Amino acid sequence: MLVSLLNDVRALGPKGAIVDVPEGYARSFLFPEHLAVLATKDVVAADKALDDRPRETKTEREERELAAEIDGLEIVRSVKEEKGIPALAIEKEDVKQGLKELGFKVPLQCISMKPLKEFGTFEVPVLFPSGFESQLSVIIEAA
Repeated sequence: MLVSLLNDVRALGPKGAIVDVPEGYARSFLFPEHLAVLATKDVVAADKALDDRPRETKTEREERELAAEIDGLEIVRSVKEEKGIPALAIEKEDVKQGLKELGFKVPLQCISMKPLKEFGTFEVPVLFPSGFESQLSVIIEAA
């Protein structure tokens, strides 16, 4: 009898697995304990559809993990003041360098910003090619 597991069952498999078990075992243990349901054609088709979906690549996994790690980070840049404004604008390269100093390697093309020409705190999005996104806070202060 084919059943779909509703929870992890050590002897059978993980939650969502479709396994073949003796009918008596299913009716006397798995069904009463709400550990499994009868695997109908719809359940088997849904399971097959899940198997056919594209898997996350190594690059996508690395970008997802990096996006999670850098989300919410603050990068502080000190700039000389000239007449109440920064003498130099903060650009993508400066943000990349700040991330590098914190131990993160982010491609320059992922940093989405215009040059920052004022003192203050700015939100800078980091957009990865695989679709993951993070927000950084760039703080520009007078040196």
